[in-house]
Amino acid sequence: MNTGSVAYPGRPKVHRESLPPGPPELPIVGQSFRYITDQLGLLHEAAKYGDLATVSTKPTLIYLVNHPDLIRELFVTNHQSVGRGFLTGTYRYLMGNGLVTADGPLHLRQRRLMQPQFHHSRIAGYAAVMTDFANRHEQEWQDGQRIDVAQEMSDLTLHIVVKTLFGLDPPDTVRRIGEAFEVSNDYITIRGNQPVPLRKLLHRLPVPLTHRFKRGLAYLDETVYSLIEQRRQSGLDGDDLLSLLLNVRDDEAENPADAVMTDQQVRDEAITLFAAGHETTAVALTWTWYLLATHPDIQSRFQAELDEVLNGRIPTPGDISDLPFTERVLTESMRLYPPIWSTGRMTYQPITLGGWEIPAGAGLVAPQLLIQRDPRWFDQPLEFRPDRWTPQFRENLPAFAYYPFGGGPRLCIGEGFARMEAILILATLGQRWTVRHDAQHEVELMPLVSLRPKGGMPLFLERRTRAATRAAA
Repeated sequence: MNTGSVAYPGRPKVHRESLPPGPPELPIVGQSFRYITDQLGLLHEAAKYGDLATVSTKPTLIYLVNHPDLIRELFVTNHQSVGRGFLTGTYRYLMGNGLVTADGPLHLRQRRLMQPQFHHSRIAGYAAVMTDFANRHEQEWQDGQRIDVAQEMSDLTLHIVVKTLFGLDPPDTVRRIGEAFEVSNDYITIRGNQPVPLRKLLHRLPVPLTHRFKRGLAYLDETVYSLIEQRRQSGLDGDDLLSLLLNVRDDEAENPADAVMTDQQVRDEAITLFAAGHETTAVALTWTWYLLATHPDIQSRFQAELDEVLNGRIPTPGDISDLPFTERVLTESMRLYPPIWSTGRMTYQPITLGGWEIPAGAGLVAPQLLIQRDPRWFDQPLEFRPDRWTPQFRENLPAFAYYPFGGGPRLCIGEGFARMEAILILATLGQRWTVRHDAQHEVELMPLVSLRPKGGMPLFLERRTRAATRAAA
């Protein structure tokens, strides 16, 4: 049976002179400790050595890839020779062999089966769920209130993903699913920063963190498998994504029994979609509200567009093309603060990259956070400038100078869903509320699996008294 995993070679044995330049390393441990404690700082330093640089972490040899042409070579030209990064084994504890973690033929098959389920016309059917929950969520807000917008967006996207994926919305069920996922996600984040041998050892030991993870994972599995069984027994076609996964068929399968996904495959893809649809969208919205709060002039333009186009009514997918400035605000936000800030790969056979021979078993990282702030591709790269995204600018920008959703055969399958969700939420809430930054809070990046703000993101709310009259929900 194809497990979706690839057997990678051990650490490649290469001479230093055959490697691209990189930061000095310590004997025996290389840059391992700094990679664990200050990965972003280390990658920034490595980028000074060139567009392809070497970072030695024991037992993995890591290459920093920091040029659009090299990223294209990695993601597209050599995609058959590389698999997911060296954290994939840890992700599999939670996601099994879903699209994020599967490699080789299994990934290609699952991608082919699932792609039609994310056609624009299909995902547009979830728009009402997104705006309905956004409407409900803001009912609890008060004028002058100080909120943690990171937590607020996490709660909002949690309700949306549970409803669109599983068809569930009872508050207690949503809360328990959210808590179980949060525990599981924290475990992946912590274990992912540890050396592989220690990671595997601790996963087997009954330490508190591992125990909480396994308990949370057991609840998620119980919930998902129970829903799968109910859907299969009832034979009813639902509108949620879980029902769509159960109904996909592989017309190319030689054996009829292999034409549908197994319960395990459906479970893995459901958990993967849950993780991607919840965490990344919440993070993207958090940074967007922060940037609007710290740029009042841009926030005013954003709200003026909403007032003119929507006039207080609930936005629909058909409105998105009429909200170009809102779309540019989101695009620029994800440039400065990409929710997934770095993408990893690992070679399972040698490749050539930028003229360098990369051995099998090497890790490669292509950090969106570095390249999307590179002055070679973006003028005044640290400034929040939505107006830079003109049609001419987009046309002239190298393909992999901006890739918040990845690229190549592994381009995020839910990109359209996530963009629609973020724009509809921004449009729904932005008509009614102005956000102001809490000047007492110092914003600090926390680059874990996703790019979270350390300590949350406190903002003040101001009800828009001059906004267009809100349409009835």
